[in-house]
Amino acid sequence: MYKKTKPQLPFPSTYENPLCREVGGDLFFYGDADDPGQLDTNATNVKLARSICKSCDHIVECAEWGIQHEQFGVWGGLSPVELTDARRKRNINLATIQYLVD
Repeated sequence: MYKKTKPQLPFPSTYENPLCREVGGDLFFYGDADDPGQLDTNATNVKLARSICKSCDHIVECAEWGIQHEQFGVWGGLSPVELTDARRKRNINLATIQYLVD
């Protein structure tokens, strides 16, 4: 029997014409990017980000990326709490998150 390998997801900003790229990341994140402990999203940002995500062709792929890779921000219309819940339900552990920016 062989083990199925999970296909590698591309980073959402590399998708063809993602709507988030047009508005910038500040809407999807709230806090100090230099201090990951301070990164968080507030209710207003989540609501506005979701409205953009709903119109994007890549909402499903972006949500999947967020579930598998991200602890902070809104990804595919999912808040950090919803991302955590999805990971818990799917038994995904983000014990070692590697940030793309040093």
